[in-house]
Amino acid sequence: MSVDFQSLKNFDFDSSNPFLWIFKDSTTASKFRTFYVQTEKELNTKLKEFVKNEIDRITEHSPYTYISQNNENSCLTLDPSSTDFNSLKVLVDRLESEHRISDSKGLKGAKGYLVKFTLNGQTVYAVKRSTSSWKTSYPKKYINMIFSNGELSAVENNSFSIEKSFDFYVFGNTAFIANKRGFESAMKYREEYVQAFSQLQQSPSFSGLFSDLSPIVEHVGSNSIQLRRMAVIEEKGIYNRPNFIQTLQRVSNSRGWGINFDHANNTIVPCSQTVKVIMQVLLDHRLMSEITDNIYDVPDAKEI
Repeated sequence: MSVDFQSLKNFDFDSSNPFLWIFKDSTTASKFRTFYVQTEKELNTKLKEFVKNEIDRITEHSPYTYISQNNENSCLTLDPSSTDFNSLKVLVDRLESEHRISDSKGLKGAKGYLVKFTLNGQTVYAVKRSTSSWKTSYPKKYINMIFSNGELSAVENNSFSIEKSFDFYVFGNTAFIANKRGFESAMKYREEYVQAFSQLQQSPSFSGLFSDLSPIVEHVGSNSIQLRRMAVIEEKGIYNRPNFIQTLQRVSNSRGWGINFDHANNTIVPCSQTVKVIMQVLLDHRLMSEITDNIYDVPDAKEI
């Protein structure tokens, strides 16, 4: 991966040929539908500028894990064959002229876009998840585009927009992930989270909290969001604090949260009616306002 990283850093994007593809979800075995979008010279130049700036910004890399995070100057590395990328690659490696869209209607419903930068038989794949269609009116982060004569062109006015960054890159046998959430969403990647949750279920410190894990397992299922939440729960590990069960029981009773307990065995008794509350507690996302004494379930919490 270090060899691929250095090769990516040395890739001559200025001399490369960019090819823009959009991709949409598919319920078939192919997983994606892809369409080539022909671009004019000015936009091609901008795409090269974007990718060069982003690659220059990245100076270090570390292996991807379900709890790993990267900063502004780093990326996470992963074997792309363990993701849905190969399914996408097969589709965008087809002949562009046979899969070209001719007007803006073909852009609707795009889940994301991929730019192939090719040079001397080598290709860098740069992928970006779309954020609720291709947004306009964000000049600092986006450039606007318009279809003209069957080509996509950069314009000053509102039309479609491409962001000036990419979520991840694939070069050689390595995926370089600059935006972890964007990568996971675009590739529907949850393998690490599934494995982590399976291991967490085997951990006595976690499984021992409950009289029965089944309601928790059923609630999480294969849902990517819930699997990520379980990873956060494990990372925070507030259930490992001394007297956690006793503290939770006291607070639940005083606040009327309705969580049930097996007092004889000092465990939580989860059920379908209380599992959401239990999850919020384990995430440390059930908080009380110091001003109103109201209890809130928050999407995230940062200690100050």
